[in-house]
Amino acid sequence: MSSKRYQRGAAKTRGSLVAEARKAASEHLRRHAAWHAPAASPVALFFFAHLLTLAAFALMKSGVLQQEQLDHKSLVIWSVYGFLPLLLCSYLCFFAVARPVAGILARRFPDWTTTGLELASGAAYGAAVAVSLIALLQPDTWLSAALVLLIGLASGQGNWFIYRKLTAVAACPQETPPQEHP
Repeated sequence: MSSKRYQRGAAKTRGSLVAEARKAASEHLRRHAAWHAPAASPVALFFFAHLLTLAAFALMKSGVLQQEQLDHKSLVIWSVYGFLPLLLCSYLCFFAVARPVAGILARRFPDWTTTGLELASGAAYGAAVAVSLIALLQPDTWLSAALVLLIGLASGQGNWFIYRKLTAVAACPQETPPQEHP
C-alpha cells in the first residue's frame, strides 16, 4: 500500500496570467461586439481630448502659450462634459440606425462592394450621431456645430469599422478547401 505523500505529482503548467486575461478579453469582445463597439470611439475621443488638454495646460504652465492664445476652455468642457452625451448618442444610434441601415443597404444595393456598404453604413451612423448630438447639445455657433458634426461622423465611422472588424472575425467560419466536382 503506497501513500500519496510520497507520490510524485505531474507538473502543473500555467500560462501567463496577462496572456490568459488578454485572451479572455478578446474572446469576450468577439462574442459581444454589439455591446462594446458603440463605446470604442467615444472612449478614444475622450482620451484624445484629455491628452490635448494636458498638453495645452503644460504649454501654458511653461509659458509657451498664453491663455488668450488658446481657447482651452472649450477643449476642457468638451473632454469632460461631452463624453456622456457622445456615448449615449452612439449607443442609441448604433441600435436604432446603424444596424438597420446596414441591412437595408445590403438588400437594396447587392452590387455594391463590401467596403462601399461599410462606408455608407458608417456614414449613416455618424450622421445620426451628429444630428442627435446637435439636437442634444444645441451649439451656439456654426463652428461649434461643425465640430460636433465632425466628431459625430468620426465616431460613427470608427465605431462601425470596429464593429465590422470584430464581427467579421467572430463570424468567419473555418475555411474549407474547394470540393471537386466529379
